[in-house]
Amino acid sequence: MGSLVEEIEGDREYDFEDVIFVAVGKNVEKSKTTLDWAVDNFPGKKICVLHVHRPTHVLALTDGKLARGKLKQHAVEAFQKLERQRLQERLDEYLLILDHSGVQADALWIEMDSVEKGILEIIARHNIRWLVMGAAADKYYSKKLVELKSKKATFVCQNAPVSCHIWFACKGRLIYTRVGRQDGSSREIATPSPPMDSPLITEQAVMLSESVLRERSPGITLLLSRAEPQEDANVVRGNLRPISLRSVHPNLPSNGVVDTYGSIMLQMDEEEHQGQASNETDQQLEVSTIDDHNLKQEVFAETMKRWKEENDAIEAACKAKALESLCVKEMSRRKEMEELLEREKQEVQKMKDQHDEFIKDLQMVKDQKTILESQIVESQCVVEGLEEKMFSAVELLISFKKKRDDLRIEHENAIRVLKNLRKLVNGGDSSFPGSQILEFSFIEINNATRDFDPSWKIGEGKYGSVYKGLLRHMNVAIKMLPSYGSQSLLEFENEVEILSRIRHPNLVTIIGTCPESRSLVFEYLRNGSLEERLACKNKSPPLPWQTRIRIASEICSALIFLHSNKPCIPHGNLKPSKVLLDSNFVSKLIDSGIYRLIPQGKSTDTSALSSVYMDPVYLENGEVTRESDVYSFGMILLRLLTGRSALGILNDVKCSIETENFNMVLDRTAGNWPLEEAQLLAHLAIRCCDTQPLDRPDFVSEIWSVLGPMRDSCVNSASCLEAKELRCAPSHFVCPIFQEVMKDPIIAADGFTYEADAIRGWLDSGHDRSPMTNLKLEHCNLVPNYALLQAIQEWQQQY
Repeated sequence: MGSLVEEIEGDREYDFEDVIFVAVGKNVEKSKTTLDWAVDNFPGKKICVLHVHRPTHVLALTDGKLARGKLKQHAVEAFQKLERQRLQERLDEYLLILDHSGVQADALWIEMDSVEKGILEIIARHNIRWLVMGAAADKYYSKKLVELKSKKATFVCQNAPVSCHIWFACKGRLIYTRVGRQDGSSREIATPSPPMDSPLITEQAVMLSESVLRERSPGITLLLSRAEPQEDANVVRGNLRPISLRSVHPNLPSNGVVDTYGSIMLQMDEEEHQGQASNETDQQLEVSTIDDHNLKQEVFAETMKRWKEENDAIEAACKAKALESLCVKEMSRRKEMEELLEREKQEVQKMKDQHDEFIKDLQMVKDQKTILESQIVESQCVVEGLEEKMFSAVELLISFKKKRDDLRIEHENAIRVLKNLRKLVNGGDSSFPGSQILEFSFIEINNATRDFDPSWKIGEGKYGSVYKGLLRHMNVAIKMLPSYGSQSLLEFENEVEILSRIRHPNLVTIIGTCPESRSLVFEYLRNGSLEERLACKNKSPPLPWQTRIRIASEICSALIFLHSNKPCIPHGNLKPSKVLLDSNFVSKLIDSGIYRLIPQGKSTDTSALSSVYMDPVYLENGEVTRESDVYSFGMILLRLLTGRSALGILNDVKCSIETENFNMVLDRTAGNWPLEEAQLLAHLAIRCCDTQPLDRPDFVSEIWSVLGPMRDSCVNSASCLEAKELRCAPSHFVCPIFQEVMKDPIIAADGFTYEADAIRGWLDSGHDRSPMTNLKLEHCNLVPNYALLQAIQEWQQQY
């Protein structure tokens, strides 16, 4: 079966006495054991890797429907190039293994369809003398294996030229040996390699010895072929000596396998003499046989001696080469060790230099440590002295604060007594027993808010939701308080009664209450809150700086009024959204003291924007004080000055004052601020926001003393006068009948407040129904509304 493609790498000239050819396959791992066996058993010899490459036919890769002529030429060439590249990589791996073993290596390959025929072709072309190949796959190996299992090995063994000596190995063990001949005869001698004590190896050795003796010593062959008596042949067998195969075949390489000694039996051919002979002839033949026997023993002894000497010489040469190779390797290792030792010495010297430097640095650090320790001792003495001074200063400060608090209490008591005296002189007692607020049912509240329509909700906070409503033909704001808590209905009514007595022009008036739904009814202010105006919600125009100063003074006035009551009523939730503006931009506080209606610890507001306005001390202990309102007022004052968001506003203003760049934080949409007044307000606001409550200014003695004169200057300015002329009276100051500001407001049975002359005239004319609701009046009793009267009087004095 011929090959499709047959290629041999270059015509190379090999010294056949020194080169061992090893046949390997495609699998490097499986062929490695055969290669290792050759390396171990032929030290000092050059090894040539022999490989037969079976090409993959391009037509076999297609589906069978395409003819070879239809394939593109470049595709075929690319595939063949890829195969060659893989073949070269495989051979490189074999050569790398031999290189690591310190063996001179080369590679020889051929491309043919049949592996065994390829091996024979390479043997024939290159006249290969020594060949090692596998006898069987490693999985078939066993100690009893004495014959060839591979079909390829069998074919090569049977068909290889007789001049080629072949060793067949399996899993690193020699399995079979085929001995080659140089005379070119057709006879081949095969010597399997069973164990040394096997009878089979004796017979094979005898065959080998006879062949070699005939080849090298024709005279010995002649002697061996002569006839002799049977007893003499037995004597020869009894004097057998072991000889080496290398001495029989001096061209064999020196290795442990070839140097296998066998028992070479010199058999003498027995010739049977037929016929009859005379006694004389028998005697001559006996003498001749004895002479021949002696001659053969002498030749045998001389030959064995010469073969042994040759074998010893070859073994000595191999050992010399091996020792020379080991010497070269040892010299190379010694040189490497000397270089490594020199590098280690340099590293040690470098480490010693570094150690000396570190010792110097350590000594320097110790010296510095001594100096620093002395400085620390001095610093501790200074710290102790400063601590003593600080403790004395703290004690002095505590005593001063205690005196200041005592004076403040005395000042507040004096103001309270003065106000009470003024009320007694003017006859306006705010605790007049007849001043009662209206009480509404839950049905009225529900109808006023259209079943609490979400579109009518105008606000929501920690103290409940606020709805706009139409109650008894009046626009009102209804605040639904949260229902949680253990406060009884009586306690709720008492607290509402206290809050209803608090009347001030800058406080939102409580019109009535609904105990059933725990809700409060306030007057409704159309201009929204200060928060909405500062944010210019719904494209509303910004507030001018005069109006902002006036609003600040109005908030301060309302807080002074709340704090001067008995008991004191702090607002507790002061922020711009709690400052409402009426149609004339008069500011009024809502939710004043409403925290009294909510059990403490139940209502919390955790939003970041709301907590900015709260006193840090209140956030820690939950206690509402006057100082809490001072802190919140300072934050509102900063908002009025800058128009910015409350988050981070305190730090921004402090930085601008420290860098003398205060103009950059002022809200320019409010107009041209007077710089001195604005800076004065900024310093006042920063003091109000002090983290220590006792260091914050007082509303009456400090804050009002700054805001009062500023408000008066704004009122006297031309713009403020013009605004005053255009300002109209609040709607609840106007009598529903006369449509004029009331001078003597009186509450009728329908809950509405009228001018005294107007409602009396209505009743005197025979009417028994309400002029506002047209409902029948329950009675005709009239109650003076002193709180509203006081609010009207203060408004008239202000404007």
